[in-house]
Amino acid sequence: MKRILVLAALVLISAVSCSNSVNNMETVDNDTVDDSDIQPDDDEDPSDTVPDEDKIVEDLDFESGFIALESVDYVLKNYDQNTTGKAMMWYNFQPADENPEEKPLFVFYNGGPGSASAIVFLYNTAKRTGDQAFSEDGFAENASSWTQFGNLLYVDARQTGFSYGILDDPTDNSARSSYFSASNFNVFADAADFIRVILRFMEKHPSLKSNPVILAGESYGGTRSTAILNILLNVADYAEKNRQFYDETLFNEIAAHFQKIDPSVSGMPSKDVVAKQFGRQILIQPLIAGQEQFDAEGELLEQSGSPLYIIEDETGRTFTPCGDRCDKHSNALYYVQKAGRDYYSYRRPYNWLFDYTDVGAAKMLQMPMFSEFILNDPTKIDGLYAENRGGAFRYGSTNGYSRNITADPAFENLPELDKIIMKARIDQRSAKPFSTGNLESVFGELPPYDEYFVALSYEINLTFSSAPIDHYDTINGEMFLENIRTVKTFITQAEEDIIIYSKGVPESLKSFEGVSGVTLEDNSFTVNFSDGQSVEVTFPFYPESSHSVPVNQPAKLFSDVKKWLE
Repeated sequence: MKRILVLAALVLISAVSCSNSVNNMETVDNDTVDDSDIQPDDDEDPSDTVPDEDKIVEDLDFESGFIALESVDYVLKNYDQNTTGKAMMWYNFQPADENPEEKPLFVFYNGGPGSASAIVFLYNTAKRTGDQAFSEDGFAENASSWTQFGNLLYVDARQTGFSYGILDDPTDNSARSSYFSASNFNVFADAADFIRVILRFMEKHPSLKSNPVILAGESYGGTRSTAILNILLNVADYAEKNRQFYDETLFNEIAAHFQKIDPSVSGMPSKDVVAKQFGRQILIQPLIAGQEQFDAEGELLEQSGSPLYIIEDETGRTFTPCGDRCDKHSNALYYVQKAGRDYYSYRRPYNWLFDYTDVGAAKMLQMPMFSEFILNDPTKIDGLYAENRGGAFRYGSTNGYSRNITADPAFENLPELDKIIMKARIDQRSAKPFSTGNLESVFGELPPYDEYFVALSYEINLTFSSAPIDHYDTINGEMFLENIRTVKTFITQAEEDIIIYSKGVPESLKSFEGVSGVTLEDNSFTVNFSDGQSVEVTFPFYPESSHSVPVNQPAKLFSDVKKWLE
């Protein structure tokens, strides 16, 4: 059963960015600074201050901007040829506190699919945090900033966050609607987007080109990491058309990257060559084994002692296992919702996580708080200005959260529980509308089909469910198991998460061909393969954490990752 998980990561180089550091800024409250303080000079063309798109960045500094993705032809699962649409991909770069040229590059993203990377960016991984636990109205310096051991690159997926699509005529309702197709939104097309962004960012920053890259994905970000790594590690096999995805221009770009950093490489790089750079991954409450993972979670949740029975004792609302009569994981989510608890954090009230993290995202959309979080001057980023967003759009036939998504025929094709999950998110947004901020006061008014920031795209959620290969496909678990034979892996184990019930991760891997068993320890699990290889996965426990571990236990996560890196 396919289901939607609602939550909440040198060929042509075209990057428009800014690296005007504001390290010495002090905390600013939204209500004490006038927007005019950061308006560009009337006589200054904002585009004049943007570096040439081919300019190499020699000095590593705080930087934000867009990386352009061209339209690309590819083949998926032996189907007819697909073609992606053009996009501008938003990124924010934060250099390591010391010797950034010598430190690894962490690439962060949230999941959805269809979610912006705002939660992982604003909540306790970056240099500054928007977590209201540390600053109710503004920002705070983050004591757990991962810049203490690496460079940080945050990327918004296509059509999410600040990333936007490009059309010849965005006023064409049909063209916008057609963009939201499986050609643009499936596991492999999504992974290809991120590979291009990562490689092009490193090409533009030669001091980082050969540094280790560590993928850090949350939720669906686990599936994204899995596909990214599988393509990179096995690009030679993909290029021989032995896999279910074929994108010749992507494979050539990967080969060109590794040939530049290792002159001994000719043709497609080997798995060993790729693993020297892409040899680690950090997965925060990830979906990595498709439907098999949810099936395993459902079985465990029905067992005595699971969180469902804790909720039952605390609320008095009876939990009724469904056995073989229904999907067990869906039944569990339905029960948690009916009991008034958040299935992303079962000890907290319904919709707690989204209500909590919306606060930080709303701060970021206020000028000049925007610059405080990205730590460079957004008024010098050409792609943010309405006058420079030619062809830009964010939505299909109608506008954003106001869209009656429940009337979409695709919604009716979803299982009942998924309808409830998505409808809950819509109801939450309707009850507590997300702030659009005041970015238009600086960058200009946008047409109704465009928007500066999109926290979650329902259209992407729906589109993924109809893709030939989606995030519930068995191939995801197969690729994950193939990857961990080569890639050192860290997975969080959050106690309060029901959407990704952590115990289901190792349990689900037992069902895959080639696995003879999985041994679970306190803070790790070991996958034993039938060919005799055994792989240990770091699996630290977070007893106070929701689906978003950095929100609840940032200091412990920081400490655990730091130790894991040693």
